[in-house]
Amino acid sequence: MREATKYEGWVYTWGGSTPEVGFDCSGLVQWSFKKAGVSVPRTATEQYSATQRIEAKDVKAGDLIFFKGTYGGANHISHVGIVVSETKMFDSNSSGIGYHNYAAGYWKQHFAGFGRVKP
Repeated sequence: MREATKYEGWVYTWGGSTPEVGFDCSGLVQWSFKKAGVSVPRTATEQYSATQRIEAKDVKAGDLIFFKGTYGGANHISHVGIVVSETKMFDSNSSGIGYHNYAAGYWKQHFAGFGRVKP
């Protein structure tokens, strides 16, 4: 999380995966985990496939939260964020990079599941 929060307030960059270019959702996740010495795939769909599904009651800060249908079809895993608390995530989306509430409104409607990066 420490690495991810360095970019709070930055604008969303489609396809971005480095500080030089900027970040989209999965690029921010991949970069942040890489800086912590953990390898994760590049896209939200790939990250979803590479993580272990966990129940909401077992979620911890640092786990990933996935969303579907934000583009590419109703069931397409299309967005990822880093869980901060029971209601907050840190992510890069069209409103920018920062803390966002995933427990209500738009994000709640598109919720797909939680994932833990496999050791």
